[in-house]
Amino acid sequence: MRTGGTQVIQELDRAAVTSERAAPARATLLIDGLTDGVVLLFAAWTVVYHLGLLFRPPTPVLLAVWLAGAVAIGVLFAARREWWAMRPWREPVVLPVARPRSAPGWLVAVAVVAGVVAGTSAGLHPSGVPWWCAWVAGIVSVTASAACLLLRRTAPDDGEAEGTVPDVRDTRWGTPLALLTGAGFALASLFIVNSDGDDAYFVSRSVATATTGEIPLKDVIFTPGTADEISGEPPVASIEVLAGALARLLDVPAASFVWFLLLPAVTFVAVWALWRLVRAWAPRNAALCFAVGAVYLLWSGMGGASLGSFHLLRMWQGKAMLVSALVPLLFVYLTRWAERRTRGDLALLAAAGVAAVGLTSSAVFVVPLAAGAAAVALIAAGRVPAGIAACAAMVYPVGTALAVKLLYGETSVVGRVHDAPGSYRWVLLHAALGVIGGCAVWLSPWTARRGVPALIATGVAAVLTVLIVPGVLEAAADVSGAGQVLWRTMWIVPAPALIGLLAAVRIPAGPWSGPARAAVTGAPAAVLAVALVAGGTPVWSESNGSAVASRPAWKVPASAVGTARDVVALAGRDGLVLMPSGVMRVVPLLTVQTHAVNPNSHYLKLLPVPPEFIRDRRVLSAAVRGPRSAKPEAAEVAAALARTKVDVACASRRDGRGLALLRNAGYGGDRRVGHLICVFPPAG
Repeated sequence: MRTGGTQVIQELDRAAVTSERAAPARATLLIDGLTDGVVLLFAAWTVVYHLGLLFRPPTPVLLAVWLAGAVAIGVLFAARREWWAMRPWREPVVLPVARPRSAPGWLVAVAVVAGVVAGTSAGLHPSGVPWWCAWVAGIVSVTASAACLLLRRTAPDDGEAEGTVPDVRDTRWGTPLALLTGAGFALASLFIVNSDGDDAYFVSRSVATATTGEIPLKDVIFTPGTADEISGEPPVASIEVLAGALARLLDVPAASFVWFLLLPAVTFVAVWALWRLVRAWAPRNAALCFAVGAVYLLWSGMGGASLGSFHLLRMWQGKAMLVSALVPLLFVYLTRWAERRTRGDLALLAAAGVAAVGLTSSAVFVVPLAAGAAAVALIAAGRVPAGIAACAAMVYPVGTALAVKLLYGETSVVGRVHDAPGSYRWVLLHAALGVIGGCAVWLSPWTARRGVPALIATGVAAVLTVLIVPGVLEAAADVSGAGQVLWRTMWIVPAPALIGLLAAVRIPAGPWSGPARAAVTGAPAAVLAVALVAGGTPVWSESNGSAVASRPAWKVPASAVGTARDVVALAGRDGLVLMPSGVMRVVPLLTVQTHAVNPNSHYLKLLPVPPEFIRDRRVLSAAVRGPRSAKPEAAEVAAALARTKVDVACASRRDGRGLALLRNAGYGGDRRVGHLICVFPPAG
């Protein structure tokens, strides 16, 4: 085994040297550098923000400190560029050893066949395939793949010259394709409207920051800061405050900044992150692999938790930035670190961990799982120091988790705990796309470029396999208290890139040449694209809850925005409004100086307030929910209105029973606003 591990190390070193020779085009290097700069800048902002949680300065001060820190980082890098390009330690010279026996053919067959069985079983589980077929076959596949990686001979099995790696960094076609795709996704993000109730929390933090110039440390959704922060949502994420601070600086509405500036920018970065990961991991045909990955993102709209729905449709939320942009970049940095091992690569790896925490609290378990998958794989291959150093990415997330537990005590997220089949189905989908995604994961040790990418892909497949074993997620929920969001552990799988790698499968071209050879080379990509389109659902489709606007739009119905704005004007500053839920959810996106009774029921139940506060608001929401909805008793509604002191209460014009409940409580002075009839409390 020691000999096999040494051979793996030698193979990794040769791959790294060869990939260095295959230099990307200048434009590619420029955008790569800009992407790395964004990660470093946001990591610096996150540190400044976390210090701001302690000292609580106004946001202009935070921005000034951030700018000074960014300049200092730039000067430090420019002054010592050669130092950053050096390795942090001297590595021993590995002497040549006898070539070990290649992995037996039967073991390779077991790994591949078991991987196909695991992926097919996981994708078809909703159709009746037992779940044990997925995780048992997954264990067999991962075990066999890991054994093959350590036993594989140095000379390539596919006929390539010894010591060479295909020039996957030839960006002649791939970079223009990635640029056009990124621009197209960014432009489309402005027009596709897919409302999400979580914006009542995320966007409201930006609105509060832009309004007050302060970090919102307490609730701003339901109260003017008189209630503590939402349970299970410690204020570790910094992206919302950054958006609000910049919106205040530019004097634009926070929601407009988020949806018209931030959204297209991070959407482009996410597309470029996919291209970078494909370039780093694809053994050949990187442009085709990238194209297939992009098709998967566009046609994975089979549910609100799919990777496609967390990409083009929801990129303004920090959690979507994590899974769509930072996870692929994290694997890029892990690959670069393992192959080059420079101080700069290690710094980027650590910065990615910091930036992830600034995006979402889910980073405290997503990043350690992803980095741990790579670290264990590297250590198993004999690169113990490099594997241990790769854990730099998880230092800040783990430290943040400990700090939150110490400072905030109870951080449990109340809600349904999804088991392994449910989590897989939510994220990696089912039917055709679930089968393709599963096969892509368990076959990734064979579709990824030899060396470090294959090792990391094996680690990812191994972690996913452990996660889907029955009882693992449930046990993690009991220990962490984060049961409702542990389905996000599936985010460690960079599925778009792994599915794209299936396009790199080599098909013998036979005697053909020219166009015929090109057609054979592109056949796997074409078949995959057809299968994804035929078996998937476009993310912009109505069945996915999306609508396409005729012009750049906020991510809520335009009619609801206009109605909510008019009702807020009627209530005035410090007012409280009651409306049907579809309109109430817009209020926190407009202002935090006027509040809605119940913009989001999920966050209402997590609000640390007396039970009566929550009960009253649920009663009032039920009273005006809709014409056909069940209604509470009139006495309950009247008592709740008296206690909450609603300034403007509105119901649909067609909701006669709801309006009657409001009038029975003494509200009157009917005023028509959009499709609503609004009434007001009695004078005095």
